[in-house]
This record gives sequence, structure tokens and C-alpha cells, in this order.
Amino acid sequence: MKDKKENINQEEVESEEKIEVSEKSDKNSESEKESQENLLDQINTLKDALLRKTAESENLRKRLEKEKDDAVKYANKNFARDLLAVLDNFERINGSIASVKDKIDADPNLKAYFDGIAICEKELLSTFQKYGVSRIEVSAGNPFNHELHQAMCEVENDQQPAGTVVKVFQTGYKYHDRLLRPVMVSVSKKK
Repeated sequence: MKDKKENINQEEVESEEKIEVSEKSDKNSESEKESQENLLDQINTLKDALLRKTAESENLRKRLEKEKDDAVKYANKNFARDLLAVLDNFERINGSIASVKDKIDADPNLKAYFDGIAICEKELLSTFQKYGVSRIEVSAGNPFNHELHQAMCEVENDQQPAGTVVKVFQTGYKYHDRLLRPVMVSVSKKK
């Protein structure tokens, strides 16, 4: 009988140990699941961060590429703007000789001189066009465009609607698709 009691006690102890081991393994499996979930969350967070950094890096590369292309494309902008003064002088010369054209045509030396000036002006215009500098075409009667024109003064005028170009004082130019110098104009206004 004593053996039986010892046997029963032994079985109870073993049963309790199995329950404890079972509870520990349940706790271990729960903590492993939590650990795995935490690791998956960290992996997803890192993947997201990597995607964002990759996209940011790609956007930066594209922006720098565009800035480099623009720097090359517009590198001569200031040089071209400075040469506009030379072109303006050619236009002034041609404008001033119109009143004495008969005298110039009568003297072969003067005619050759002014023909040479006209050839230089044409060559400069050709070079400008070759490198992306173009004249902004505007004349009296055109509507005022604040993106291309600079109003030097307003003139009261009942014959034209308000905001219309009355006179062009100085020609404007573009460099590729950017404004190099605006057209200087007078603009009509109502009395």
C-alpha cells in the first residue's frame, strides 16, 4: 500500500511537472510569436524606409541632372545679354542712316562702309539665332504681355483699347525659352 501511495504521489508530481512544462511551453510559444511579430514589423519598417530613401535618391539624381542640363543650356546667358548692346548700336546706326540714305548711296565709300555695318549686324543676328537668342516680335497695336514686355510709360489714347502697345522703344529677346531682355514699350490707357 505504501508503494501504491508512493506511486500515486510520483504520478501526481510527474503530472504537475508536465503541466508546468506545458504552461512554460505555451508562454514560450506566445513570446516567440510576439518576437516574430516585432521582427516582422521592424522588417516592414526598414523596407518602407529603404523604399523612401531610394525614391528620394532617384528624385535628387533627376533634379541634379536637370540642373546640370540647364546650367549647360543657359551658360552663355549673361554673355548674350551683354552682346545685345552691340546689336542695339547696329540698329541705331541703321535707324539714323535712313534720313540720309540718298547721300550715302551717292558716295561709294560711304555706301561700302554702311553695307559693311549691315553685314556685321546680319552676322551677329545669325550667330544669336544659332545659339538660341531670338527677337521677340511685337508692334504697335499688340496687347501688352507682362511676361514679355516692360511698360516704360502709359499714354492716354482713345483710339486703342487700354493695355495695348502704342510704341516700341527697345527690342526684347529670349534665350531659348527664357526671357533675356523684355521689350520696352509704351502702353495705352483710357482718358
